[in-house]
Amino acid sequence: ICSVPEDAKVARARVIVNEALEGLARDDVDGLDLMGSGAGDEGAVLLAAPLMRSSCLRHLDLRWSGVGTRGAEALAKALMHNKSVLSLNLFCNSVKDSGAAALAEVLRVNMALEDLDLGWNSIGDRGASALANALQTNRSLVRLGLEQNAVEEQGAEAIAAALAMNVTLTTLQLARNPLGEAVAVKLVEASTLSPKLSNFDLVPEFTHRGGSTLRSTRSLSLSGFSIPEEDDLRQELL
Repeated sequence: ICSVPEDAKVARARVIVNEALEGLARDDVDGLDLMGSGAGDEGAVLLAAPLMRSSCLRHLDLRWSGVGTRGAEALAKALMHNKSVLSLNLFCNSVKDSGAAALAEVLRVNMALEDLDLGWNSIGDRGASALANALQTNRSLVRLGLEQNAVEEQGAEAIAAALAMNVTLTTLQLARNPLGEAVAVKLVEASTLSPKLSNFDLVPEFTHRGGSTLRSTRSLSLSGFSIPEEDDLRQELL
């Protein structure tokens, strides 16, 4: 079996994230876009130490970057101390349940993070339940992306219970999870109890024939169509 030595992986990751590391060391950048960089776990681990100390960084984008459980755990450890980062985008990686659980611990103590995207990360019931439990007490997160994962009934029920207690979440994306019809209904019912939740997606967003995506200030996506409240629908038709 051909494998790359660990020190070679770290060296490659350092090359990829070198500029980001320099910016974090200077603490003079408010956004890092490493989408598609291939940073991987090694890159995430390298970023973690300066991220822990940063007071300037607001947005970290690691979509499609090959970050797994180890990288997610390293980032979570850093975010337990960081108070400046507002958004972390890990869409389309492989953090799995253990990575999601580590990030859930962040939500228990970090009251700065507002946007967390964990879509397409092989997260199942255990990870979803951990995030849901954290949401019960978290008072900062306004958007959580969990679409295209492996969340089933147990995880969905935990999320439903959290929605009844959370007072800050405005957007929750759960499209393309194998939830099952019965628990999907429970989620819809729970969403009505959430005081701030205004965008709740259980299926992909529907796009108009004109090409623009239908959005409203209060919408629930259930069947591929966004169903706005009456005032929004009237405005949309004008």
